[in-house]
Amino acid sequence: MHASPVATSGPLQRLSAALAGVAELLRTPFARRLRALEQANAQLEQEITLRAAAELDLRASCRELELRVAQRTSELSEANERLAQEIQERERTEQALHYNETLLRRLHDSLEEHIAERTAELTRTIAELEAFSYSVSHDLRAPLRAINGYAAIIQEEHAGAIDAEGRELLARVARNAANMGELIDGLLDFSRLARCDADSSEVDMTALAAQTKDELVREHGASVEIVIDELPRASGNEAMLRQVWTNLLSNAIKFSRPRAHPRVEVRGEAHVDEIVYSVRDNGVGFDITYAGKLFGVFSRLHSAREFPGVGVGLAIVRRVVQRHGGRVWADSRAGEGSTFCFSLPAQRSEATTRSAS
Repeated sequence: MHASPVATSGPLQRLSAALAGVAELLRTPFARRLRALEQANAQLEQEITLRAAAELDLRASCRELELRVAQRTSELSEANERLAQEIQERERTEQALHYNETLLRRLHDSLEEHIAERTAELTRTIAELEAFSYSVSHDLRAPLRAINGYAAIIQEEHAGAIDAEGRELLARVARNAANMGELIDGLLDFSRLARCDADSSEVDMTALAAQTKDELVREHGASVEIVIDELPRASGNEAMLRQVWTNLLSNAIKFSRPRAHPRVEVRGEAHVDEIVYSVRDNGVGFDITYAGKLFGVFSRLHSAREFPGVGVGLAIVRRVVQRHGGRVWADSRAGEGSTFCFSLPAQRSEATTRSAS
């Protein structure tokens, strides 16, 4: 007995359909896995590409770093060489400085010895010169007294036997002997300054100038208007400073007498480092070209016939002021009067500050 075709085809169709379904089921997960694998491969290739680029950048950075290290190493080597040279130069400089310092110390010691020797020699020479001038000045007084005495005896006892010319000659002898006596007195006054002790104290310059003015007026009967402003106090030796005022005021009186209304003005002004005093007159004045000769010993710009004197007063002024650490100078015009100035170091005491203000 044979089966029918319809009955046989039914199960086969169902089997085929089942197999097809199974195959379809098998194909679906594989495709997904394949796509995931392809995506992973693409990401891996991208990462490999990025890593390759990073590796290239890293190699470039390494090469640049090596170049920088080499450059820095070269610079460091050059700096070390320069430092070594500087150290050598500094060592040589220190050696030279040490040598120069030693040499300078030796020269300084030698110079001090030389200065001490020259100072002692100069001191001895000055002492000898002062002793000589003092001795000569005293020794010259005896013959001068004899000359004056003999001239006076001749004039008194033999006046009738001498004519006018003889009497004039005797008068000239007497005048010259008197002038020589004044020169000797001036030389003695000048030499005494070296032996005076320059003891310093506060000096009322206003009172000292006023006292000097009164003494000169009483002594010479001067009819000169003398105006003394309030003067700053000074520090110095009062006896020496009195000589300064005496010589300056007597000169001002002497050279202003020819005027119809002679006038002398005394002023003082305190500065930071010094005090400046001035004596101004309206006298005959002098040519400022020769001002440098005024303060020398026996220096005169006017003849003794015009204005008596021996030319020692201003030299004494300069010597006294310089011993006090100051300076002297003068200003004038011929026929318009003169101004003589001297300065003294400013005091540092409160009294001076109040006086200066």
